[in-house]
Formats: sequence, structure tokens, C-alpha cells
Amino acid sequence: MFLIGMMGLTVVDVVGRYAFNKPILGAFEMTEFMVLVVVFSFLAYAQSQNAHVTVDLLVDQFPRTGQKVVSLINHLCCLLLFVLITWKGYDKVIETLGGGDKPLNLPIPDWPFVLFMTIGCLVMCIEYLRDVIKVFSKEPKVGEDK
Repeated sequence: MFLIGMMGLTVVDVVGRYAFNKPILGAFEMTEFMVLVVVFSFLAYAQSQNAHVTVDLLVDQFPRTGQKVVSLINHLCCLLLFVLITWKGYDKVIETLGGGDKPLNLPIPDWPFVLFMTIGCLVMCIEYLRDVIKVFSKEPKVGEDK
């Protein structure tokens, strides 16, 4: 829904800007907010489905234990990164709530979108924590993901 809205807004803004010399005021900010919603809505879902791009040229050649160690290190590093992003996102939510920040051309506050990003990162942390636990769980059965 947001992706279609973003495309429509961009088309109307470009046509208005070049055909009528009347761009949509705040179109850039609205597009930024919509991108944020689209990305952070599906980030954790993609992780839960193993849908992120991976390159396994070298790791597939490791023994099973080596693959588990690499996977564990990868998931722990990603978990740490998203914990830091979530923490700083929370700080930014508090800052924007106190300061009443809002975009230059729009009468809406920034904090709901920063909060949305923070919640999306928190859910991503949960997914990475689940992945770390999966590394320590039993071996997958034939046909299951590694």
C-alpha cells in the first residue's frame, strides 16, 4: 500500500514539477516516511523467512561445526548491531518527543516514524536472538533450513 502510494506521489510530484512548475510541497518528506514504513515493516519478517541475500561460497565448504560457529558469530554481530540501533532509536524518540521535531514542509511530527523504526529494529533483535538459539538447538532434519 505504501509502496504504491510512494510511486503515485513521486509520479504526481514529477509531473507537477516539470509540466506545471508546481511540485507537491512535502513530497520528499512523505516519501522518506513511506520508505521507512516499507523497510521496517518487512525487515524482521524477511529474517524469519531466511529471505535476506546470502553468499555461501566459502562457508558451505566448512565442516558442520565450522558452519555453526560462523553462523553464531554472524547472528551475534547482527544482534549487537540491531541492539545498538534500537537503543539509539529509543534515544531519538525521546529527543524528538521533547523537541517537537517535525519536517519543514509538513505539519506532522517525526516521532511516530522514529518510534516505528525503533520497534522494527526491536523485532529484528528478537529474530536474531531466535537465530542464535536455533544455532544451539538440535540438528535440522532433511529438507529443513540450516
